[in-house]
Amino acid sequence: MKLLKNKRGQTSVEYVMTTAALFVAFVLFYKYYSWIVPKQFEQGARIILSVYELK
Repeated sequence: MKLLKNKRGQTSVEYVMTTAALFVAFVLFYKYYSWIVPKQFEQGARIILSVYELK
């Protein structure tokens, strides 16, 4: 019975660690994309305006 109890504890720790790792990965991706998307829009706007000024 003790072996089963230890296994349950290990499984719980693994679930918590996996959840924490996925949460951190999600937050990092969110931060990265919230930084990169505005930069891409700004770069696209510059290209559009430069083409517009050439005409």
